[in-house]
Amino acid sequence: MTPNKRMVLMPATAALGVMLAFGTVAAQDDAGAMESMAPMESMAPMESMAPGLYIRDAWTRESPMVELAGAAFMVIHNGTDFDDAVVGASSPAAGVVEIHQTSMAEDGTMAMAPVTEIPVPAHADAVLEPGGYHIMLIQLIEPLVEGGQIELTLEFANAAPQTVIVPVQAIGPMGMDGMDMSDDAAQDEDAETEDVEG
Repeated sequence: MTPNKRMVLMPATAALGVMLAFGTVAAQDDAGAMESMAPMESMAPMESMAPGLYIRDAWTRESPMVELAGAAFMVIHNGTDFDDAVVGASSPAAGVVEIHQTSMAEDGTMAMAPVTEIPVPAHADAVLEPGGYHIMLIQLIEPLVEGGQIELTLEFANAAPQTVIVPVQAIGPMGMDGMDMSDDAAQDEDAETEDVEG
């Protein structure tokens, strides 16, 4: 009976060895498959990998006369899960910096007025552009010259303040929305002067 038991045990042991060997090869194949998938995961969009609040495409128009105000435009991307808002701004290039919005008045004309904040929704862009929200630069320290640049710091309701370098572009006869921005800037400067004198 002893020889028979050995004959039964030997095939079982061999079978176990084969199973372990195949298991090791399968585990190595799985590990190799996981490693080959890693580069594909790194190709995910940067905004989804590193959520945050970013400012891009900032610009302003030249203002040859110091007494004229200027306006800064940009795109603010909110890659977080929480709504935010621009609640203030400052710049060494201007004595007064305000958040403004251009909108249609009751008489059909475009009017510009200060606002308390610019909404920056979660996972969306807040576009600051002519004819809409923008940062108003009042009491310029020196003329804004094409090819130059200014520093602008934005304050947010939740996120930390961010400073952006804003390049100065040539001014055109009309704004992108059909408005004469130089006239609007002058009108805003007049309104600011009246407020100070009043």
